[in-house]
Amino acid sequence: MIPGLEKILSTVKTSYLPAFVLSCAVFYFCAKVRFQPGEYLPFHALFYVLTLTNMLFVLLTKEIKPLFELLWLFVLYLAANNLQFRYGTEALQLPAFQLLLFLLPLNWLYFSFQDEDSLFSGKNFNRLCFVLLEFVMIENCGRLGLANNLPALRQLIFWEWGATGLFLMFLAGRDGNIKNTGIFFAFIGLCLALANMDSSAALCLFCCAAAAILFIASVQNYIYTFIRDDLTGVYSRRMYAVHSHKSFPLKFSIGVVCLDDYAKLVRVFGQKKVNKLLIMIINKIRELDTGALIYRYNSDEFILVFKNEDKKQSYEYLENIRRAVAGAEFVLDRRQIVKVTISAGVSEKKRSDADADVVLERTREVLQKAYKFTQNITSKA
Repeated sequence: MIPGLEKILSTVKTSYLPAFVLSCAVFYFCAKVRFQPGEYLPFHALFYVLTLTNMLFVLLTKEIKPLFELLWLFVLYLAANNLQFRYGTEALQLPAFQLLLFLLPLNWLYFSFQDEDSLFSGKNFNRLCFVLLEFVMIENCGRLGLANNLPALRQLIFWEWGATGLFLMFLAGRDGNIKNTGIFFAFIGLCLALANMDSSAALCLFCCAAAAILFIASVQNYIYTFIRDDLTGVYSRRMYAVHSHKSFPLKFSIGVVCLDDYAKLVRVFGQKKVNKLLIMIINKIRELDTGALIYRYNSDEFILVFKNEDKKQSYEYLENIRRAVAGAEFVLDRRQIVKVTISAGVSEKKRSDADADVVLERTREVLQKAYKFTQNITSKA
């Protein structure tokens, strides 16, 4: 495949539904010459339903990346509707709303760059406290004297939103990530909502579209990560459990591949560079075209299932993989080129084995025994 084309196709694929939802909202808005009083109320109710549902879904699945974007969207919608109802089109000039417009894209961009953490981690607690502090600042911007600097902020807001949109588009296109793609299209929906702030119907319609896009992205990402490992694109551990009980033939072998000195590599290079290293190792395995199904079982451990192969042939495949990795140089950045090794174990399905889990356990045991003496080796059980 042409270099970069796979990444482009991945981005296009994850953009289908978000782009469709946003296009429907734009088409509906353009097709309506005038909105009748109360005509937008179904969208108003749908916004709250989508927001609440998405928050519950995110909390239950612990896929928290869109959580803070969703929180900011909810606050913006409440503030905009309240100010618009009380002040009409003059709401855009109020200090509190101007400060909200200034802070929102900065927060969306900041949270888009953050890695996933545990839902109840200290980092997320600190982030939530920071967001609450910002809300307090917005509510009390007049008392704190922040309103005196708002004329300068008004000149920055347009360029700030434009630059944020470009950065979010870059993040979405960099790796075709489902969440980043959803965040980008939801941000475009917010831009359209604020650009048509003089219309309550437009504000409601486009904020509803943004909420729907974030919800769709959360569901899509959950489905994808159930099937695939989000980092490497190989099958997930959950899919191994599904396949091992349903689709493995009577004859098969299971290989386990581990990156040697994984903990040390993380300490020396950091998690992001080690993640990059894992991706390059998986690409190296794919280049050898062994025909194996690949699953990510743990952070440093991958399972290779060789259908209709005995352990002798599977051992040869794993030896080729081990030699290819040991002989390769992996470029982490311009100044860092590293050489790493992997260790592997393999075992085949026996008649006495109840299921694939028994084969896997035997394979991991032989690998652990080899680890006590050496690394960069392939072992047979």
